[in-house]
Amino acid sequence: MWMIRDIVEIILLVIREMYRLITTYQDFAELEKGIYRLVQKITLKLLVTACNYLDEQLMRDRNRKQLKLVHTKPRVIVTPFGEVALERRYYRDQETGEGRYLLDEALGLAPRQRLSPWTTELAVTAAAEMPYHRAAAWLKQVTLGAVDIQAMSLWQEAQEAGKRLAEQVEQERSAVFDRGEVPEARRKSQSLRVEADEVWVAARNNCKERRKLAIKIGVGYERKVSMGPHRQSLQGRRVVTGVAEARVFWEQAVAQFGRQWDLSAVENCCVGGDGAPWVKLGCEYFPGATYQLDPYHLRRALLEGLGHDEAAYKAVSAALVEENWAEVEKALVAAERASKGAKRQRITKLRRYLQGNWEGICQKKVAERLGTIEGQVFHHVARRMKRHGARWSNTGADHLARLLAARANGELSEVARQVWQAQPELIRRVAGDKPIRAEGRLPGQDPAAWLRASLPALYGPAADEPWVKYVLRVLTKKLPIVA
Repeated sequence: MWMIRDIVEIILLVIREMYRLITTYQDFAELEKGIYRLVQKITLKLLVTACNYLDEQLMRDRNRKQLKLVHTKPRVIVTPFGEVALERRYYRDQETGEGRYLLDEALGLAPRQRLSPWTTELAVTAAAEMPYHRAAAWLKQVTLGAVDIQAMSLWQEAQEAGKRLAEQVEQERSAVFDRGEVPEARRKSQSLRVEADEVWVAARNNCKERRKLAIKIGVGYERKVSMGPHRQSLQGRRVVTGVAEARVFWEQAVAQFGRQWDLSAVENCCVGGDGAPWVKLGCEYFPGATYQLDPYHLRRALLEGLGHDEAAYKAVSAALVEENWAEVEKALVAAERASKGAKRQRITKLRRYLQGNWEGICQKKVAERLGTIEGQVFHHVARRMKRHGARWSNTGADHLARLLAARANGELSEVARQVWQAQPELIRRVAGDKPIRAEGRLPGQDPAAWLRASLPALYGPAADEPWVKYVLRVLTKKLPIVA
């Protein structure tokens, strides 16, 4: 009967509040917000009712010899519908002397965790999309003030989630490279493309040794799939990020790519980048990998080195297409002799750059060119972290960057929920498995007679009120019962 009593109270609340809204609202926006707040209020009541019922059932189901009931203690949890105050029973374990809250354990409520699982997920997702103070303001606005948390609280939730993700990635790396374990792959592919680059962001003021710090990002995919005119998608894309040394980063990348692809089945692997030594180091970690210079960085180097010298630019480009280093060097030497000062130094720098990456330029046999890393850098890291006024510590940048990679891989919600370890089997056991059914009128009997006998409101002066006509009278006609 506890459900019927509480649901009737909620239905009466809905009727009363809806009537008030309809008779007092000024415009449609006010009606929208009023109904939304009513839904929030109803949800909070349902949530409290469900938790109170579970807590009572857990009390009855406990081992009375082992767990002694001491008292009840309130706990406030911030949900997307507002703050909910739960009264939980506190038990003392007679064997160990430890205190326990059975409801917290069953629901997976971590100690001193103020935000609910869903609110935590929303907070971490918002922090991955926008600055912390803006994310906090957005959460407050979209929930009509129900979620009113400080930017630092949101930062803490994001950092905790990023820390757990960083620890998980390090455990996977250690399992592969320290203990020699082979990860279980989800896909098999004969070809694998790996592109990598660095994103330089402003460092915190207390980092006196440097003003910038580098966030490494790697993207692995099988091939490019055409999605329409001038649009392509990366099949099986996997993004890895982090603030780490080159070898540590590549080991973490291999461990994560190993869960995505069976690396032993890869026959054609290509590693691409801007020519940085740490990017070329990735070829050592993938079987039979070859290096390819990213076309974007090649074009940028040509423009920076040759500037407005169209003749030299055309000559060098034509030689690059033919993969003829002698002609490339000849055109660059001629351009050097015809220039002076800073322009000559830029051409010299270009010649060294092309010579150092010549092996990555000579890729005539490659059927598919690389060139996706710049777009991946912007969409997954730079758009969030490279903004005016932002300053990052090594740890803060690493944790947020890993959250951004999890978002790109579609795993952000899972990362945000990892701290909540509920016990659904226990909840189902203590709640019971009796279905709710509605019995019709029995021959010669009126199953609602007992209810009408105790409800004089059905026939009194309030009989024509909406809450009587549309709630109580309906309940007396066909009353759901627990089988």
